[in-house]
Amino acid sequence: MHRVLVFTRESEFRVERWDCGAEIYFCPMWFHFASMPIGPAYVKQFKQLLDWADLLHFHYPFPIQDLLYLAGKCLRKMPPALVTYHSDVVRQKLFGKLYSPLALRFLRSVDKVVATSPGYLESSATLRQLNDPGMVPLGISETLYPSLSTVRQAHFRDRFGEGFFLFLGALRYYKGLHWLVEAAIKTGLPVVIAGGGQLADELKTQAAGAENIHFAGEVSEEDKIALLSLASAFVFPSHLRSEAFGISLLEAQMMRLPLITCEIGTGTSYVNKADETGLVIPPASADALASAMLKLYENPARREQMAEASYARFQALFTAERMSESYLGIYRHLVSGAV
Repeated sequence: MHRVLVFTRESEFRVERWDCGAEIYFCPMWFHFASMPIGPAYVKQFKQLLDWADLLHFHYPFPIQDLLYLAGKCLRKMPPALVTYHSDVVRQKLFGKLYSPLALRFLRSVDKVVATSPGYLESSATLRQLNDPGMVPLGISETLYPSLSTVRQAHFRDRFGEGFFLFLGALRYYKGLHWLVEAAIKTGLPVVIAGGGQLADELKTQAAGAENIHFAGEVSEEDKIALLSLASAFVFPSHLRSEAFGISLLEAQMMRLPLITCEIGTGTSYVNKADETGLVIPPASADALASAMLKLYENPARREQMAEASYARFQALFTAERMSESYLGIYRHLVSGAV
């Protein structure tokens, strides 16, 4: 059995028992500090679950877990511990410098650390200071997504047509979306931006008057599949290392779309193999993005070839089944005491 400890914006603590056998412990959040949720229920449940657990699996960065684990290790024998290293601390530069000694101590004290891509293993200054970190790519399961709704597909076809370039994700500072809007204005190619976030109003203002740029707003999983089915390519212009991997890229691969990404030294260039599953361009360049979009638009045969290669790479590397098998192997290794 797995027990998962998470924060929630709800005011009451609760436990959900899922069909797969997992129990999810939802701990109320009192406030944020440096993008990290804080709340006493999390501390209480962490302590209680230590008496039950045979193995701990942490997700980094999350400083509160580092403190709880290191404090617990001073007082008792801890179960074997694994860390999935998702991202460096990128935006909170001052906090990152203050946090770095604690983070290194925590990461060196656990039994195994794994990154999610070779790119992050090679480019992260923190990971380079660790002894033999591993790598397990993220994965998704096709069976957990809804079937294509022809009703929702027709709805979006009426709104946006088909064959457009699609961005799907949160509209955040590191997504490079200002360059996407500029590239769309330069090329006149149809672009649909789906998702909500802090930059929505700013992007709409930038795109004002450009009839080829459409904003779909926040979408459901059903709508996501419908939009992906109508797109001709998926464009993901994230320009900062805060974009550590990009699950949306896997969803686009699952739906047989070629990709356009930026080289930022993270997992995006592992998912999108340059000139095979799509195009990889320099970050923060509307000209490079416009050129890549035109290349795919003007060459349907190449676009189709990349689309099939994209799906093949997804099946080979990024399924939930493959990810689960890799983690189960690590779990067995750690629990057996062979660390």
